[in-house]
Amino acid sequence: MKKVILFFKDSYNPEAISYVQNNIDEVFAGYVETTVYYVMDLDEKTVLEADAFLVAQSVEMQSIKDHVSDFSKVIRLTRSPNKDVLNKLSYIPSGSTVLVVNDSYNSSLETTQAFYEVGIGHVNMVPFDGSLVNTGLYDNIQIAITPSEPHLVPKHIETIIDIGYRKVSFETMFRLMKILKLDVPAVNKNLFNHVYSVIEPNAEFNSNYINGYLQNEMINRVIDTVKLGIVLVSKYYEVIFVNDIALNIFQKKEKEDINLARYIPADTLASKDVNNDNIEINGDWYHYDKYDLTLLNETAGYYITLQNLTDFSATDKQRREKGFIAKHSFKDIVHKSKAMDDVIERARQIALTDHTVLIRGESGTGKELIAQSIHNASYRSQFPFVAINCAALPETLLESELFGYEKGAFTGAQSKGKIGLFEEANHGTIFLDEIGDISPGLQSRLLRTIQERQIMRVGSDRIIDIDIRLITATNKDLEEAIQNGEFRADLFFRLNVLPIEVPPLRKRKDDLHDLFSFFLGRGVGAFTDEERRCLLEYDWPGNVREVENAAIYYKTLSQLPSNIISKQFDGSYSKNSVNLEKAILQIIDTNTSMSHGIGRTSLLQQLKQRGVVISDVKLRSILGAMETDGHIKIGKGRYGTRITDKGIDRIKEL
Repeated sequence: MKKVILFFKDSYNPEAISYVQNNIDEVFAGYVETTVYYVMDLDEKTVLEADAFLVAQSVEMQSIKDHVSDFSKVIRLTRSPNKDVLNKLSYIPSGSTVLVVNDSYNSSLETTQAFYEVGIGHVNMVPFDGSLVNTGLYDNIQIAITPSEPHLVPKHIETIIDIGYRKVSFETMFRLMKILKLDVPAVNKNLFNHVYSVIEPNAEFNSNYINGYLQNEMINRVIDTVKLGIVLVSKYYEVIFVNDIALNIFQKKEKEDINLARYIPADTLASKDVNNDNIEINGDWYHYDKYDLTLLNETAGYYITLQNLTDFSATDKQRREKGFIAKHSFKDIVHKSKAMDDVIERARQIALTDHTVLIRGESGTGKELIAQSIHNASYRSQFPFVAINCAALPETLLESELFGYEKGAFTGAQSKGKIGLFEEANHGTIFLDEIGDISPGLQSRLLRTIQERQIMRVGSDRIIDIDIRLITATNKDLEEAIQNGEFRADLFFRLNVLPIEVPPLRKRKDDLHDLFSFFLGRGVGAFTDEERRCLLEYDWPGNVREVENAAIYYKTLSQLPSNIISKQFDGSYSKNSVNLEKAILQIIDTNTSMSHGIGRTSLLQQLKQRGVVISDVKLRSILGAMETDGHIKIGKGRYGTRITDKGIDRIKEL
């Protein structure tokens, strides 16, 4: 942890000093430790060691020169008013003379200058000098502004506007970050928020910091864009950078001459979800895309790409012919629940990165929809989106589909060989669904591909470099698969870089009405109160896919499927659910042997055959209670769940 020493003249205002310390802690949280020293109390022989020294305006530099081990680490501590005070100042009558009162004339002058720099010009501000208070100079002034120093205001002034303690200035914070060598994402995020919270006289310095960050972000993300017009804008859509192609598109010589609002419709410019929008600029049509640039989770600006529609259509046609496109974006995800709001917001942030994503969730929850949306919100959206279900193909065929093969690689191979899906997805995204079902041999090969971003076709000895983003999905418990030796731990950690958990429908039933509205349209109004109750009580093990099936059934036969409207067991384990308890124990008893028991999946299937439909979550709860009562023994892996002697006695009792 870095050590920072703060020098103040004396301790007459401990609240203000504490406020300064808290400011520094907010920006450098966890990275620095601050200690305060009062120059008036220092022994003349005291020499202090620290990584940086902040000196208040009231302290003369000469007075601390002999107390500092390294004077190159000294920074003058300047402060700035909080931006929240601008609203207070706007109510001061125009033309009024206002006294700006602080603990020193320099501080008062600094505060006055900051207000003038941000456009507070409707009043005449006079910086207060305590040595002139008895000269009559301030006798005719009736309004004073002070940052929590009301006791310094001349007694005759009746109207005092307290603007609170001033914050540490952005310039001071920035210099401190550089001296401490703490130019790291967490500190930059806090500093980014800080700069927007203060009134700074040096506005150009602030803009250089913000604009420099945005420009670096764009340079790091945008590559191979020779056919694209690039426009970088701030969060307020001020143009910061354009490339030469963009200047030609707008027919301007300088970026300052470009007013985006004149060329791009306001709703298009402000839209959070941009997908396949075409706009006209100076008589030509362009494919328009917009991407967020964030500092951690804060939106700092956007970059916009413009591609001539003729060029875009040619490449888009090739992708569509092969089916390598992502049809959906975040705005297509039908939902109302807070749970899905959180998932989508997390996925939006993830889309702005280029890291590997693992989407987890039960079958039918919409994992591919999330994957497509991430692709379309990323800078790779104009390149292929290639999806494959790993559970749908046998190992040998899946390997040749993913990596391709050379001619004659195996019996039945095409005479010219075949390009693999990793190569087809180059510069774009490859989505591997049901990743938990791939074989150990293929897991090993996939691990190397992820590590090296290289592939080798089946039957070849030539390495091929690839540039892809990998998104995977599974409905399996991969941690359990690792314990059972069915999935490689090292591959799991390579895949689980940015995990997204899509909640099952039973945990977000607020979405049911909107989903049925989507699938049924106005027909959703035909549900009876009893049917609505059945929909809400049903657990939807098939999730959104089952909702779609139920909607089709209802649209065709004017009634809900029988498994939804039939009386459902509540799934709770109590003395009142005797039939359910008996059914579960009987099935476990039938499937108990010396070497193994029954797994939950098989147990659910056999319950369903008896007309009992409950969720896996509820079954887990019931089995846990039964084990606590000593009626069953739950083992790991293939051991399964087995009946105990006490459980057999319980069956007889029931």
